[in-house]
Amino acid sequence: MALKFLSILLLFAAVFLSVRTLAEQLTDWWTRRIQSYAAWMTIEFESMFEEMTIERARRLISIMVFGSALVGFLLGQGFLGKVIGAIVFGLAGYFLPWGLVWYLRRRRLDGIDNQLVDALLMMANALKAGLSLQQSLELVVREMKPPLADEFGRVQKEIHLGRLTDDALRRLAERVPLEDLGLAVDSILTLRETGGNLSETFSVIAHTIVERKKVEGKIKAMTAQGMSQGVLVCLFPPAMLLLFSLIDVNFIRPFFTTALGVMMLVLVFVLDAMGLWLMFKLVKVDV
Repeated sequence: MALKFLSILLLFAAVFLSVRTLAEQLTDWWTRRIQSYAAWMTIEFESMFEEMTIERARRLISIMVFGSALVGFLLGQGFLGKVIGAIVFGLAGYFLPWGLVWYLRRRRLDGIDNQLVDALLMMANALKAGLSLQQSLELVVREMKPPLADEFGRVQKEIHLGRLTDDALRRLAERVPLEDLGLAVDSILTLRETGGNLSETFSVIAHTIVERKKVEGKIKAMTAQGMSQGVLVCLFPPAMLLLFSLIDVNFIRPFFTTALGVMMLVLVFVLDAMGLWLMFKLVKVDV
């Protein structure tokens, strides 16, 4: 009897130690992952001239992940549905800060792209008036609004701190991955080495950007119908799922309470996402 009790005690001790070791490893992995994630967010916000500390980013990520997982657990039906809902919503919460950063980054790049033509024309006129390249950059910083003024202001500060003008412009092209801005920077660097009319080059680049945007606008107008049809078709399955849940929740309960239903639900959403992606690829035309 004592030997049996000792065996059970040793078994529980082994299970406890295994779970504790696994929990410590998962905690260490989660800490390292969140730390790198928060550091990336901090760097991205700093590049957008926004304040974000690592501690604040860690709190934001943790709140989004665990809050989303809790919502998924509460919305699930049955134990299996609750677990799957917590996992799916937790993953969505994990990638949500990344989507927020991507959206802010994309909005900033679009703002710079919209201001670039005016900045190039302003620099071309400044060079025609006899100003130097650095003076034309200072003029853009004074007259233009953020976000372009912030980026050109950083170039100006780097030059004043002793960095070579070519290196500062190359860093600008790396920070702002826009094709038109890269073309302008390459033109500046080439003409500074070989010589040429930089003012005329800026004017030509600005005219090219304007014409390309006109073509892109026409293409977007022509492909808008195909994109809207693709979105409507891909929204049909989740819309039907929502409709049946409103009519009678028992109609869709097997999708969340059985393994086969969960597999079918995941398969439908994966195929739906693939169809939407293929539709966007088919109607997208690069200029």
